[in-house]
Amino acid sequence: MLDTVQDPVKDYDAIVIGSGVSGLTAAIVAAQGGLDVLVIEKAKVFGGTTAYSGGVAWIPNNHLMHRAGLEDSREKAETYLRAVLGNYYDEAKIDAFLEYGPKMLEHMEATTELEFLVAPTPDYEPDKPCAYHSRGVLVREFDGTKLGDHLKLLRQPLDTLTVLGGMQVAGADITPLRTAFQSGASFAYTTKTVLRYARQKVTHGRATRLVSGNALAGRLLKSALDAGVTLWNDCPALELLKSGDRVTGVRVRRAGRELALTARRAVVLASGGFGANEERRKEFMPNPAHHRSIQPAENVGDGATMGESAGGTLVRDNPMNAIFIPISEHRGADGRMQRFPHIMIDRYMPGSIAVNQAGERFVNEGLSYQHYVTTMHAEGMDRSFLIGDRTFLRRYGMGLVRPFPYRIGKWLKNGYLTEGRTIEDLAGKLGIDPARLKATVERFNGMARKGADDDFGRGADAHSRFRGDQTVKPNPSLAPLETGPFYSITLYPGDLSSVAGLDTDARARVLGQDGRPMQGLYAVGLDMNSMTKGMYPAGGSSLGPGLTFGYIAGLDIAALP
Repeated sequence: MLDTVQDPVKDYDAIVIGSGVSGLTAAIVAAQGGLDVLVIEKAKVFGGTTAYSGGVAWIPNNHLMHRAGLEDSREKAETYLRAVLGNYYDEAKIDAFLEYGPKMLEHMEATTELEFLVAPTPDYEPDKPCAYHSRGVLVREFDGTKLGDHLKLLRQPLDTLTVLGGMQVAGADITPLRTAFQSGASFAYTTKTVLRYARQKVTHGRATRLVSGNALAGRLLKSALDAGVTLWNDCPALELLKSGDRVTGVRVRRAGRELALTARRAVVLASGGFGANEERRKEFMPNPAHHRSIQPAENVGDGATMGESAGGTLVRDNPMNAIFIPISEHRGADGRMQRFPHIMIDRYMPGSIAVNQAGERFVNEGLSYQHYVTTMHAEGMDRSFLIGDRTFLRRYGMGLVRPFPYRIGKWLKNGYLTEGRTIEDLAGKLGIDPARLKATVERFNGMARKGADDDFGRGADAHSRFRGDQTVKPNPSLAPLETGPFYSITLYPGDLSSVAGLDTDARARVLGQDGRPMQGLYAVGLDMNSMTKGMYPAGGSSLGPGLTFGYIAGLDIAALP
């Protein structure tokens, strides 16, 4: 329920700071245990970074996999994680994750609005022992009208990932939308989808068919309301309150007033990391002068700051401190910056390559976004160029430039998209040596025609084959760049979210500087230091632990077994 500003209650059993996946999960589970729970959200809308995400949670050995006839085990998942993480393997936290992740999933599906289906994506390190596929679960789409008036309080998805001014696009929509003018079935699907969105826009002012991370945030918001959780938006937390060594509450600002709120059992930090904090980026991100983030503007590290001030420790020795992604950007005529996260589709598809400023390929373009950007970091790159031919651009699009039948003229005019009649012409406009880029493209084209990337193995691994266009043979990830004109957009190193957080134990309790759990203080999600120390074994390696440790924290606070 949404409490009134005029007469706020000031005493609760538990107070959760933040309304993303981990904070809402902790609040729901604690409320299910009979506690009086308050969630405070700094923004005017609920959902945090979760509402921007792909909505996949990595939970190995889960019941949905087994129901689908897929074989996995805790031991296999542990073997894979040990191989990926090496000396960064956190025994206690990963034991808790592997034990409670599947239990969390069953519990949340049984008692809340959460519903998932198996996502067939391969793990992101497919060459490691016991790598598998389908360990991620994708939230099912959600009818936002179930939220009633609360729908307007749900954070909208990233506008750069929607079409037609707000229509949300699920993974299953991409091929039918892209091929709407190539088959009758796709045209019928697209027409039905667009007309449905138009009706929703007229009736509700926004899309009510929620997909991906927006569906996850919407389902959790509905579940929190059903569980009796009190929700305050537009309410920044200012500092934690302590009595002796115990955290006893939080001071907040609400409706222009400062309030001291009591938490009889615990405060949970779930404020969503610090991706939007320029100073924190300078401290934690490689090449910060060229680093971009798509995190909400409110995510400036409030949880980490308050946790440190109360006596916790912000971890500073992770090998990686973010979920890294390549980002393209454009500043519109209104001055607003549009950033596009290249999570999927374009750079994975056949008929494209990525090159450095010398005009040379530097990476298997079909591996994960984490791998792409960390390779840029390792090579000291502040930008790269995604290049495709006319066929590629019109079939798949490039970032903000949508595929046919969308027009490309405005993107050429505003400089987001660069066009060259020939590869040499394009190179000159990009400031790349024309002979070098031509040689790179000619070598790639020769390999693409035979279906084998001898340089980087694109399409030989499970991940890049899966992400490619399955209609292209013999390698769904490879096709030559040969039909001019040729096009390019610039990709910068960026992040989906920071992951460096407060040091905690396996029950999500914040550890003091003496290494002992602090009384009354928990941290989950991006305020809890990454279980994998920032390394990224699979898609959903943030949402999966976020759900799981939110669940663990809720159980612990409510003293449930």
